[in-house]
Amino acid sequence: MSDNSEKRQQTAAEEEVWIAISAFEQILEAMPNDRASLEALSHAYGQIGDLTRAKEYLLRLAKVVLDEGDADAAALLVRQLAPHAEQDPAVAKVRENLTARFAATRGDMTDASDELLDLGIDEQSAEPRFEAFNLADELSFAWALLEGNHVSQEEYANLVQDLTDMSSGDGSATVSVLHALEFRAFKNLERLMLAVSKENGAPIVSLGMFDIQPSALTALPFDFMLRRGAVVFDSIGNEALVVVMNPGDQKLRKSVASIVGRPCHFFMCLPSEFDRVMNRAREAQAKSAGSPAV
Repeated sequence: MSDNSEKRQQTAAEEEVWIAISAFEQILEAMPNDRASLEALSHAYGQIGDLTRAKEYLLRLAKVVLDEGDADAAALLVRQLAPHAEQDPAVAKVRENLTARFAATRGDMTDASDELLDLGIDEQSAEPRFEAFNLADELSFAWALLEGNHVSQEEYANLVQDLTDMSSGDGSATVSVLHALEFRAFKNLERLMLAVSKENGAPIVSLGMFDIQPSALTALPFDFMLRRGAVVFDSIGNEALVVVMNPGDQKLRKSVASIVGRPCHFFMCLPSEFDRVMNRAREAQAKSAGSPAV
């Protein structure tokens, strides 16, 4: 590829970022505390190298999280703000406020190391922490689709809004970019999944073709599977085969491998297939626990 061609691609990508920034800033004019827009703008400015603006939107998001009392979001923000805290006393103060406010609710606010946090492991007990749905991870997935020209700017904006709406639900369903696209009957879903599959080394499988055993459906805790969008569906020798809804989320892969305790191979499937298997998993785990499924 020639230098001119690369420059044109970089220019086009940057133009897409500025279009997204403009769209989300318009949303904030109408809804100044919209968390999805604040998160997306911080990510967008980080993409173009404007770390000052990226930090500003993180701080605005932190204020909203404090006001709304969201302990799970606060735990994530404590980590996101960490790189800025050493150079900026104001950021350090916000991190202290987040930690002090939610330490009683989330004991992992400051004690756990970054590596253990990434794995979803509590440092004190060395047991898995089953984190709530992480909007930031799905927003990053949506952003990657926009950057890869798999969705348009309008479709991206719809995705962000859908993810925000879905994440405010009762937590009884898996929230993911792929679920949002399927819900909207996105006409190029299969083509998009093929591209994502190739980019992330996660082949597409049809879960209906597998005789999934109860032992596979209980390999991961149900809450983890539901919130993070991952389920073991088979194994080859000592290696687990796992479907994930967000194949580009490397922290999710590490968490799954850590909890399962053996090597894992990752795949993708249609969200509707994933949901059907999750219904079976709910029943399997209820039986394993000796209580009726709800």
